Amino acid sequence: MSAPLAAIVYASGFPIDELMAEVAGRLRQEAVRLGGVVQHNQDDCQRGCAAMALEDLASGRIFAISEDRGAGATGCRLDAAGLAAAGGAVASAIDGTVDLLIINKFGKQEALGQGLRAEIAAGFLSGLPLLTAVREDMLGAWAEFVGEAWQRLPPERAAIEGWALSCLRQPA
Repeated sequence: MSAPLAAIVYASGFPIDELMAEVAGRLRQEAVRLGGVVQHNQDDCQRGCAAMALEDLASGRIFAISEDRGAGATGCRLDAAGLAAAGGAVASAIDGTVDLLIINKFGKQEALGQGLRAEIAAGFLSGLPLLTAVREDMLGAWAEFVGEAWQRLPPERAAIEGWALSCLRQPA
């Protein structure tokens, strides 16, 4: 039997990063040992998304994942080096002692075979319960990647926490 895998499916514009960070905080209060990363955004992308960062849930370390492209830049520019460093933290969590792995989202980079795609695969194959988020327009790429071996969760804190805690109550 494979490890539990769930994805929060959400619409474009939904504040998924805030929800993922809130869920991680609540699970920590339940003494769940977390590994993986959640994203924090410190602006609304009006300045080129210069303040996107991933927090390593195991250590609290912050990895900047966006480049400041200057005042005239439009859109976000992902910092590959920051993302790679965060990927290393996810890999360490998989090898460490955690109860649940959270990888903030399966997005455009992961759909293209980059980003944290390898870490999502490694986490799933490790036997750890894994939680991520998938925007509705990425569901096709997600399904190609994982097949049918996942549970769809609504973007609601109670449902997500319920799934996570039920995974931890299942016998190994």
